[in-house]
Amino acid sequence: MTTPGKINSVSIPRASKHGAYTLFEVLLALGIIAILLGVTVPLITNSWSNSPSEGIAQAIEKSAQAAHRKAIETGEARQLRLTESSLIGDADIPTAQLPKGWKLQLRRFTENRFRKPQRDEFWGFNGAGICDPLELRISSKDESIVLKFDPLTALIVTDEK
Repeated sequence: MTTPGKINSVSIPRASKHGAYTLFEVLLALGIIAILLGVTVPLITNSWSNSPSEGIAQAIEKSAQAAHRKAIETGEARQLRLTESSLIGDADIPTAQLPKGWKLQLRRFTENRFRKPQRDEFWGFNGAGICDPLELRISSKDESIVLKFDPLTALIVTDEK
């Protein structure tokens, strides 16, 4: 029979002294990490998407989309005139002007390498909205990006740095 003094000495498992963490401490650390990621990831993502080449790519895609849409709406062919510094549309298609120091080069489906646009060279969109298969490279002395367009939708399929 145990005496009252012996009841207190019954061995009860205690936390080991090996430096283990409690569930609360682990959850607290994960919560802090989640908060830090929630704050920093959007800031980093915005800094990447605000690069000059991304803005230029968006302007070029906007012009291509407008030409595509107008060709479908009217059922008539539309064109964007290609120059070394811009894509020029007509009255209802916005022009995409490259900033100073940026150059535009193109590669058609049948060509092996990029080249400067020739005089009076156009990017055509037929009455169904299908455009000539085309890749554009926009570059400055510091940066370059290649834009591949889907002929059916005139959307950028990929952009390669």
